[in-house]
Amino acid sequence: MINQRAHLSSSHNMNNFNTLSVFILAAALVFIPAINAFAVNLTLDQHDDLDSLTIMGLLAAAQEDIEAGRYTEPVGKNAYEKVKKILAEDANHMGAARILSRILKINIEALQSSLNIGDSIGAKQYLKIIRKIHPDAIAISDAEKMLDDHLKAIPEAPGKTEKNDLTGEMIEIPGGSFLMGTLEGRKDEKPQHIVTVSTFEIGKYEVTVGQFKQFVEATAYLTDAETGAGQQKGCFGDGGGVDFGQKAGLNWREPGYTQSDNHPVVCVSMNDANAYIDWLNKETGHNYSLPTEAKWEYAARSGSITDYHFGNSKSDLCLYANVYDEAGKNVNSYGWRNAPCDDGEAKSAQVGQYKANPFGLYDMHGNVWEWVDDCWKSGYHDAPSNGAAYKSTDCTNRVTRGGSWYNIPLGVRSANRYWYEPTYRSFNLGFRLFRDTSLIVTQNTKPH
Repeated sequence: MINQRAHLSSSHNMNNFNTLSVFILAAALVFIPAINAFAVNLTLDQHDDLDSLTIMGLLAAAQEDIEAGRYTEPVGKNAYEKVKKILAEDANHMGAARILSRILKINIEALQSSLNIGDSIGAKQYLKIIRKIHPDAIAISDAEKMLDDHLKAIPEAPGKTEKNDLTGEMIEIPGGSFLMGTLEGRKDEKPQHIVTVSTFEIGKYEVTVGQFKQFVEATAYLTDAETGAGQQKGCFGDGGGVDFGQKAGLNWREPGYTQSDNHPVVCVSMNDANAYIDWLNKETGHNYSLPTEAKWEYAARSGSITDYHFGNSKSDLCLYANVYDEAGKNVNSYGWRNAPCDDGEAKSAQVGQYKANPFGLYDMHGNVWEWVDDCWKSGYHDAPSNGAAYKSTDCTNRVTRGGSWYNIPLGVRSANRYWYEPTYRSFNLGFRLFRDTSLIVTQNTKPH
């Protein structure tokens, strides 16, 4: 896949087997089933005598434990102890590593479930187990220290919806705690850590062309794409799928493809988003802003720990998201791997066209990338644990979230993150409104 930011700046010979080698291999294959059968029988009947088991026997016993739900308990008769014994003898044993990974994932899912229902005792127990299996899997955060006092259940349904002619619908998201980041994703998505957020409001949809048009008509504002800010021409486009780069003449009115007033506004920089929000606050008397990265992910996950809020299935993505899919491949022919489904759109889609997440939010996966308020930081070491934006004296780059119609399934996961300079604009980049219900009106300032 074309890296938009980049536009800114043995086979082995197997013929040496002799007849004796083939004979030895064949003989071994004959005896292996008998050895394995003995190992499995021994496994099922003599769990207490782990030293008497072969590696194959331990592996079979561990798998049996997994199926029976004996992940880390009881002592001496659980899958964890068996795979640890295998890995002590063979640190690269893939079968044991896979089972260990499964045990870890099961306990991480259980931890998020405990956070969802406000079970602080369960959450701490699962944290203890997870750190026993993988000490660095979940980073220690301040939020973790407050589980007893502040852990609240995440309601299954979103809060009230507030509608304003200028802002569109805002949905109240109940506060709670969640696991931010991933265990197996990219380095900048790690480490996973517990974050606790207070109640807030976020846009039900991405800000639309029609909404942004009201601002421009009221203020005669010119976007960064129109003024050429940041030593860049216009807006990033695909040049018909063959000439990717910044294109003079592309802007929010003409992003290189047809949009209606109900499509998400694109080709807007972070500066443009904040200018719109400053105007909106003056008009409404409220305190809108861009969401923080943590609160954006909390809203996107809506209580899940999977790649997408509905699970991990790439073939189901098109029910919930506008991504690079069969429709995109047929029209755009970008050349990278597409989602194995058809969402019916080759470019951006009108907001609200696909299924909402459990919080009632649309297009949190795909459609267009969304600016958030944080300075870019590669990874979550020392990241805020209260849902606040990460700010730094070096805030050259700002975070974007959600992925877009241009991105493969990997790029629209809840945990996926990217960054651009605040003057950057693209034909697949927009924003969503946020309101902290605990704050009074404040004006945004343009990042430099």
